[in-house]
Amino acid sequence: MYSYQPNRIILGLVVLGSLCLVARPVSAEEKKPIPLDRDRIDKRIQEIQPTAKELRFDAIGWVSGIREAERLAKEHGRPVFLFSNVGQMDLGRC
Repeated sequence: MYSYQPNRIILGLVVLGSLCLVARPVSAEEKKPIPLDRDRIDKRIQEIQPTAKELRFDAIGWVSGIREAERLAKEHGRPVFLFSNVGQMDLGRC
């Protein structure tokens, strides 16, 4: 059978409550917002824009269906390249 020691329980609660009160002002301090450096942000946006070499993929005349691809191929006398994506093109699987 368990024997509860109320004095230890009360002491533990008092210590825990005291720690919470001491820690609260530290976490309740208002942090000043960091001002935005718009020039730095604009520079970073320009840095991460895709280059012309990276945009070559978009220059391809993609069509969404094989029938339209065949029609355009006959019209322009060019072959059809069938590209099938399984949803993980960034991993090199197509």
